[in-house]
Amino acid sequence: MNVVKKKINIVGSYSAYLILFSTFMGALFTVLLKDLTDELNIATIAFFRFFFGLLIISPFIINNKFKALQTNNFKFYLFRSGLNLVGMLMYITAIGIMTLEKNAALGFIIPLYATILAIIILKEKIKIYRSVALIIGFIGVLIVIQPGFNTFEKGVIFSLIGNFCVALGMIVVKKLSREDSSFTILSYLYILATLYTFIIYLFFGQLPDARQIIILLIAAVLGTLGHYSFTQAIKISEVTFIAPFNYFALIWSSLFGYIIFKEIPNMLTWIGGSIIFISIMIITVREYSLKKDIAKKSIINHL
Repeated sequence: MNVVKKKINIVGSYSAYLILFSTFMGALFTVLLKDLTDELNIATIAFFRFFFGLLIISPFIINNKFKALQTNNFKFYLFRSGLNLVGMLMYITAIGIMTLEKNAALGFIIPLYATILAIIILKEKIKIYRSVALIIGFIGVLIVIQPGFNTFEKGVIFSLIGNFCVALGMIVVKKLSREDSSFTILSYLYILATLYTFIIYLFFGQLPDARQIIILLIAAVLGTLGHYSFTQAIKISEVTFIAPFNYFALIWSSLFGYIIFKEIPNMLTWIGGSIIFISIMIITVREYSLKKDIAKKSIINHL
């Protein structure tokens, strides 16, 4: 029994470190992109972000003998990659004109969007706890964007649109994951997004200098590492254990924003972001509890 507990503690600690690493990489990734928005346009940043990401995973695709590209859902990949393209363009635009802190707080809205879209598209049931959590979450959003208190930021609009695209993309991924591997999903994202952004780059792109190319390459590596760490954490641990650590995304962003860009922390952003996060935890914990109950009933029925 002690050995089992020890193993559980080790796995828990490892997954916690992974998710902390993931949020840290994500924050650094955002810092680098924000720094480049003063020098390069979004078409250039988006193209090189996906292009360098594709270069990173290409050896694995080749080593896999291109088996990862075998799928019956190509049209869904076209749609999903288009969503990610719009989401990335909106994201880059938002961080260029908005504080890192507020951008991170608004990022918590993605699971709320995904919950609503799952109800509409996947016909999932509207349950009381979901309704309450959604109401709480959107109250938090209103506190973050502060409508009526000051001039409505353009960055907020871009962030909300971008996060909606990401959430809709998550619904598509949920459908794709029933048949295809996570590596297939990731591969098509980078291949098609690179193609889409290259077409835009041909018309609006700029030629980065050596320093900018290095920063873009580092950003791509950080983004890929962050995504991989998050995926690994999800694989080895429960979502309810991991979810609270995502709050560090707001902490890192606020810290980097203050140190690097001299952005003064905003108390209302923290309050609103915390409320949104609480609403996500309500949904996450309740969903996990329901899954456990369903699993127990299934076991009992088969005894």
